[in-house]
Amino acid sequence: MAKFDKIIASAVENLCGDERLRSNLVDAEAQIILDWGASWVETQVSLARDETTAKQIAQSELARVRATISALNTLAKNPGAPRLGDAISALDAPLKSGKPFTRDETWNLLTALTSAAWKLRAKK
Repeated sequence: MAKFDKIIASAVENLCGDERLRSNLVDAEAQIILDWGASWVETQVSLARDETTAKQIAQSELARVRATISALNTLAKNPGAPRLGDAISALDAPLKSGKPFTRDETWNLLTALTSAAWKLRAKK
């Protein structure tokens, strides 16, 4: 069992129970995104040192994940597969978290994205 199971379960239930976050996504797409969000929140909360901190982390990370999923849901309104550039643009605001990326952060992010894309395509 993970630390802070009740806090994590409550956050995940809150996330998965909000149909507005997946209204434009088909079930398979929503599952991918919600699974990612739940996993992210669980991982971050499990790093907390105490219950009070775990609750604070759950609240802040849930807000970040909700903003990201909301942006992806909005992107899904458009028919067909989204262009990668449009998808990255849709995530600009949630990713910044009030602070622009440095040049080094940008290069790290883009190279990680490239590696992930290549690995994903290699699976097919």
